[in-house]
Amino acid sequence: MTRKVVTRAPHREVGIVNPAWLLDHEVEHESHLEKCFIMVALSCPVVVDIVHQPLEIWLGPNETQKYTPDFQVTFRDGDSVIVEVKPDVFVQEHAERLNAAESQLRAGHQKFLVATDKYIDANGLSARAMLLMRYGRLQFSDAEALMCQQLLKDQCDGSATVKALVEQGVSEELIWNLVASHNFRIPAGLSIDPSETVSINQPQGGCHDYFCTWFGITQG
Repeated sequence: MTRKVVTRAPHREVGIVNPAWLLDHEVEHESHLEKCFIMVALSCPVVVDIVHQPLEIWLGPNETQKYTPDFQVTFRDGDSVIVEVKPDVFVQEHAERLNAAESQLRAGHQKFLVATDKYIDANGLSARAMLLMRYGRLQFSDAEALMCQQLLKDQCDGSATVKALVEQGVSEELIWNLVASHNFRIPAGLSIDPSETVSINQPQGGCHDYFCTWFGITQG
């Protein structure tokens, strides 16, 4: 991952996340919390794309009523969600605006989600996501990756603990690299631990609900 500070908005820290092991483009962020959201979202095995500031919504006739959400996240099943990232202490202050945006988006059959630090940083989730992204940057040969995937599929029935795979001669760093690149998946909670179970990341439906579970967000 690379990050740069630009001068487009001098009152805000703007940076770039470059998850080249997953996406073919960079993802911009305008705060530390947005950066943490990107990391946690990228760690979710059903996510295939994240776009910063994907659209503009007019909530009224005045320029001040223009709303630009932070991200659009696209899932493996083709579904997507528009995400507003905001510190929890400011959600109530902006509730009317957020509710209006949600109503307009849902009228167009587009899901909407507010992700706050309450979820993004819960129990060190964002810190573990950043650790997983470090594994994502590591380089392994296609042959090494294929061997590990075949071992999990053919000899472990598609699921095993990290520790069990290491005992069969697989590099632990390679295992976490395959988790970061979404070839393998682990359960919600993102435990980066040898006792964690990894499995082949099979296609599935209901990706939006799984994404919410990944963040610990309960949908109403």
